[in-house]
Amino acid sequence: MQRSPWKVRCATLCFALLYITKVQLKPLGDQEKMIQLEAVKKSILDRLGLHKPPVIREKLDRDELRKMHWLYQEKLMELRGNLTKDEPPERRVHLLTPKLERSSKKCDMPTSASHHYNLVFSRTQTFHQRLNVMRAELKLCKHILAALQPAAANSTSKAMVNIYKVMESRNASERQGHTLLDSKPVDKDTLTLNVNSAVQQWLASSEKCLRLELVITVDIPFINDGSKQIEADEALILEVETQEKAHFKSRKSRSLAADEDCKKSEKKCCRKSLLVSFEQIGWSDWIVHPSTYEMRFCDGSCPHNYKPASMHAQIKYRMHHINGDTPAPCCVPGSYDPMVLMHYNAERKLVFTVFEDMIVRKCHCA
Repeated sequence: MQRSPWKVRCATLCFALLYITKVQLKPLGDQEKMIQLEAVKKSILDRLGLHKPPVIREKLDRDELRKMHWLYQEKLMELRGNLTKDEPPERRVHLLTPKLERSSKKCDMPTSASHHYNLVFSRTQTFHQRLNVMRAELKLCKHILAALQPAAANSTSKAMVNIYKVMESRNASERQGHTLLDSKPVDKDTLTLNVNSAVQQWLASSEKCLRLELVITVDIPFINDGSKQIEADEALILEVETQEKAHFKSRKSRSLAADEDCKKSEKKCCRKSLLVSFEQIGWSDWIVHPSTYEMRFCDGSCPHNYKPASMHAQIKYRMHHINGDTPAPCCVPGSYDPMVLMHYNAERKLVFTVFEDMIVRKCHCA
């Protein structure tokens, strides 16, 4: 059953209106795809202030075109650079617990009453060389300090907690070197030791382990001297805050954007695409670059807590679930990538036009 020309024209206008107002379209059959293409064409012409494509009889020569292509690439790089700057740097906190054992070798300390313990930290999969260390602190837990303070109060000398970096010696017969990283008195409810420099060097290297030595000048109630190796999960925590390096951030950003694409038989909110070739629609004579446009749109269901755009979206879902009067959240664009169109205008001059909101980057439920 074929539609009448009048119905096709009405449908085309409706889809064009939906596209301009950001209502998402669903790719169905071939006829619907044709209607979507008409909507894209209509929207581009409207944005450029054109009623119809300009007729180009004389084009720029090769040298002028080469210069315009160079300016085009420069504009693209500028836009991508601005987009990267606008992205908040991703920070993450890593919690590492050491393998803790009594040290047989001691660094030089003014008192013989001090106790020495080796701390060995191992890398995790998320703790890698592509990160910058913003903060690294070794923390003694509160209940350990509470047990440690009475011993410190009864000590004749000032009780201190010291942390050293152990420098591995190449010769087994040589003594290990130690570098003092931080030193704090045992007189506070919380105690953190700054080990930033040691962790920075460790993360930048290929070493699998970081070796530190903890020196405390009073008895430590949480360590059993008769045990060679003790779990320190509840005693010591190395807290490291990291940030993605700039050149890896942009690469990761592109990877995350690709993850937005709908997988096979995906029904939840995701990103779908329709490739528009300017040559196939007869526009290659006046649109010089790009040759294609990937029309992306968001589609799919929005179950509870799936890609919520905001707290408002979560409340909206709950209200919809309770009484049904409130509309459910919809799958809509969350952010856009810009597109630069190099084209001839109504005066038949080659120009650039930037579309800030033409390529959907991410989808969410709102």
